[in-house]
Amino acid sequence: MNYTELRQLRAFSWYDGIYLAIIWAVSFGCFLASTWQLLLGDVSSAIVLLTPLFVGLRLRQFRDNVWDGIISFKNAFFYCMRMFFNAAWLFSLAQLAYMVFIDHGKMLRIMNAFSSTPEFQEMLHAMEIDQQEFLDSLPDLFQPYPLVVNCFVNEIIFGAAASLVIAAILARNVNTTKQFS
Repeated sequence: MNYTELRQLRAFSWYDGIYLAIIWAVSFGCFLASTWQLLLGDVSSAIVLLTPLFVGLRLRQFRDNVWDGIISFKNAFFYCMRMFFNAAWLFSLAQLAYMVFIDHGKMLRIMNAFSSTPEFQEMLHAMEIDQQEFLDSLPDLFQPYPLVVNCFVNEIIFGAAASLVIAAILARNVNTTKQFS
């Protein structure tokens, strides 16, 4: 890979990371709005589950339109990881801004409401966790900085695992569109 190709890869993964951060922010917004409309919780989960498909689509477009249909596994993995990393830190900044300036305990109230459901209480009982201990630990778990750092680390780990699979599927050393035409 030469310097021009590296710059192309970095620039396109940067923009695609911005798009992915916006998608994750929409998912987070749907999660927060699920207290008003329960269907939005399912929309939030669906958006998160479709993340690898979006990353694969953007990698495929980059491979076919910018690099003429050829990308190695190493470069595909690097592209996906940069995309996930850029999205993770941009989304973490947005999440931190929300938690510090806007939230004022809303996520804690959502979790308290969720933990009062009979299904959740059964799960706590099956795991042999006292409900009052769990409720007492929630305020520490939903402090802005630990929550954002935890989410950032989870996004990077998810991104690394997804990038391996996506890069393995979409890496191509031969341009098949020119080969068969």
